[in-house]
Amino acid sequence: MSGRKPTLPDDEEKSLAAGRAAGYCWERNPDGPGRCTRPPNHGGQHVDHYNGRLRPTDTHGYTWP
Repeated sequence: MSGRKPTLPDDEEKSLAAGRAAGYCWERNPDGPGRCTRPPNHGGQHVDHYNGRLRPTDTHGYTWP
């Protein structure tokens, strides 16, 4: 096999670009899993609407400043 394996910063940069292209802020939760699924450049807290929900009917999971 040839070629170089992407480094973690490369992967992080690509992940951020993909998240932004999908319409998300994509800021990483500093206290655990998840990323912000609010629109880019939003005001207020970061929210992950998918990870950290306690019940399927919850509208959001993790939040952080």
